[in-house]
Amino acid sequence: MNREHGDARFTSRKVEDRAEGFVGFDLLRSHRGHDTCVARVLFWGACGQFSVETLGTDVPLEVLEEVIAEARSPSKRPRRSPPSAGTPCLT
Repeated sequence: MNREHGDARFTSRKVEDRAEGFVGFDLLRSHRGHDTCVARVLFWGACGQFSVETLGTDVPLEVLEEVIAEARSPSKRPRRSPPSAGTPCLT
């Protein structure tokens, strides 16, 4: 993702931690020369669930929906793996 919204530019950055069992995207906002991570969308492989976390700020819904769609794209996430101890799953 790389788009403008208002006076800010939003970009996504892939994040992955195979030991913890997740892959996803951080959503970054560039505004007046400062980059801030404003949200994280993760896919937890062990349980096949997504989580969305906003990080202390408002995020435009259309921008959030776009990064969620990016994270949900089957080509962007690993195949589901068996559960492992310590892997958080949403229920």
